[in-house]
Amino acid sequence: MRRLAPLLLLPLAQALAEPGPADDPQFRTKYQQQYQRVEALRPDMLVEELRLRVELVASRGSAVGAASNERRVRGFESALLQNLQHTLCTDGAARSSSPDGPAAPVVNSVTGAAQAQRLRTQGTDVAEISAITQRLIDSQGDGICALRSLDDVQ
Repeated sequence: MRRLAPLLLLPLAQALAEPGPADDPQFRTKYQQQYQRVEALRPDMLVEELRLRVELVASRGSAVGAASNERRVRGFESALLQNLQHTLCTDGAARSSSPDGPAAPVVNSVTGAAQAQRLRTQGTDVAEISAITQRLIDSQGDGICALRSLDDVQ
């Protein structure tokens, strides 16, 4: 068993050594474009924009256009909010506005929520959803810690 431990940890070590998505120029460009696009939106409209974007990702590749992905979108929202609150309300990380690039905790929260719902995201999806999420954090400040769901955003 001791011989297996280094082999099992090798992929994790390699993943940690590789640059994150925020280091990718295309990712940063898409993030910046989306961040600027949603900058003037009211908080409740940011939530709607987030839902629309996640709905698009959830429905990608679906042969049935009328199939509802509401459960997956709501599951994503819930997982995202939990991840953000766990990170932001305990560490206080990534609360400041960042039009240049996403904070790692925001990207990690987005990718974690997508994985929880088994959404197949691409780099551009994560960049755009991270930008919307960062704007939402900016709009809520410390109030993000008190939210029970994104329905409470005003």
